[in-house]
Amino acid sequence: MRYWEPAKKARAAKRKTRTSSKRSIASSGSLREYPFLRKFYQHQAVISVGIQKFLFFLVIATLLYAFVFGDGGVIRIMTLRTQKADLEETLAMIDHDIESVTSEIERLQNDPSTMEKLGREKYGYVYPGDRVYKIIHPHK
Repeated sequence: MRYWEPAKKARAAKRKTRTSSKRSIASSGSLREYPFLRKFYQHQAVISVGIQKFLFFLVIATLLYAFVFGDGGVIRIMTLRTQKADLEETLAMIDHDIESVTSEIERLQNDPSTMEKLGREKYGYVYPGDRVYKIIHPHK
């Protein structure tokens, strides 16, 4: 029996030094309660709660900046939507102007009375033998 006792004590001393030199996430001894977790958490570094909170805040702040203020953020998307609505309104006005000018050109090319009306009103043309009366308003 004496032969095995020092070997047991030596193994127990080795085991104590081996487990005490290595850090694990569960420092409260939970790895002793669950030995199958030892192989997963035995070589993990311990991160303090303050650092964990700071890293969490940093990740949240980065995501907030990216999704709200970044190039594809909510604010940029809202400004682009308003610009799109303004451009669509301008496009509709331009389309309406194009339609009216096209119809006026067609009337001028095909209707002689429209041509005559434009010549008399805008350019002051008269037929030979017509009398022109000019009305002068006195200054008030």
